[in-house]
Amino acid sequence: MSSINLRKDIIETIFVKGGILVLNFAITLFVARLWGAEGKGMVALFVANLGIISIFCNVFTTGSVSFYLKKIGLSRLMSQAYLWVFIVSGILAVIISFIGDGKLILPLFIVSVLLGFVVFHSSLFIGDQKISHYNLITFLQQFLLLSFMFAIHFLFDKKFGYHSYFYAQIISLLIVFVIAKIITRKTLGRANFKLDRSTIKNSFNFGWQTELSNILQFLNYRFSMYVLSYLSGIEAVGVFAIGVSIAEAIWIFSKSISVVQYSNVLKMGDTSLARKQTEKVSYISLLASIACIAVIAVIPAKFFGLIFGSEEFEYVKTVVLLLSPGILAISISNVYGNFFSAIGRLKILIIKSFVGLLVTILLSFLLISKWEIAGASIVNSAAYIVSSIILIVYFFRRK
Repeated sequence: MSSINLRKDIIETIFVKGGILVLNFAITLFVARLWGAEGKGMVALFVANLGIISIFCNVFTTGSVSFYLKKIGLSRLMSQAYLWVFIVSGILAVIISFIGDGKLILPLFIVSVLLGFVVFHSSLFIGDQKISHYNLITFLQQFLLLSFMFAIHFLFDKKFGYHSYFYAQIISLLIVFVIAKIITRKTLGRANFKLDRSTIKNSFNFGWQTELSNILQFLNYRFSMYVLSYLSGIEAVGVFAIGVSIAEAIWIFSKSISVVQYSNVLKMGDTSLARKQTEKVSYISLLASIACIAVIAVIPAKFFGLIFGSEEFEYVKTVVLLLSPGILAISISNVYGNFFSAIGRLKILIIKSFVGLLVTILLSFLLISKWEIAGASIVNSAAYIVSSIILIVYFFRRK
């Protein structure tokens, strides 16, 4: 991939991710304002359950697909992914329905299956260096969801209530899946049903390591929230959570660059050019994150209170500034993390996530009990920095 194409893909992906962020915010406002606390709670529970199922489905639909596409081919990857998603979604939807609300078992199963299929095709596009196709279906997914939520809610005179969200999910994902399927057939050809024991074994070994790293990283990001809730109450969590959300919004640049570079490294392999290019785009990611933090630093704290409707949210600015060293560290390490994923060195990702989680656990009870929200911010920042240092050291040792 030429430097011009790489730059084009990065800029396009940043704009798409930014658009998705706006759409997600609009969906959140829509749910909260139209369906109140009950609707928001049901949708949040549904999304959380969907996330649990997705973690297991992703074993055969994300990193392993991009990594093995050129080595194994489409037919075997698609056959095992579709079958895995269908079986896992069915089993987990039944289990979750017994534990929670059984009324949502059918929409949960359908959405899980469709989402798994869409994620699979997204990974195909990354593995085939078709970043524009990846951007198209990821943006369409959220755009159609918001559009059909409005349409169903108002065209049917609000009769479905918050169930409009579930119907909108199904319709939007079905349309996106059909579009992704058509694009896949045009770019990669028709797939036949083929199952191969060796392919299943290799994909599973790659996939479970990736998901283990993701689970550890998720806990690394969220553990301090649970401790803060236990020690300081839900109001403190609300302020802290908004600061963390802003931090994750800043990572749009890093994540956009990482997706493009991941696709690029899959094509080039572990070469000196790939390492040099990865190092270069990590600096771009760092500079973009510095610019975002600089903007937040000059915004008055009262602005955050005004936007979020209460003076207590003025402390959000302090949270973001305390998180800023960690935000900058992650903006670099996201790029290096995707480099190691692209060359199949997944144990490094597991190590850095595990060490980061240890730092979070060890510091949480010590600092949060003393400094509450500020302590939680320092804990997260420290964990981000430590886990990032591990990746950076591994990268430059390899170089």
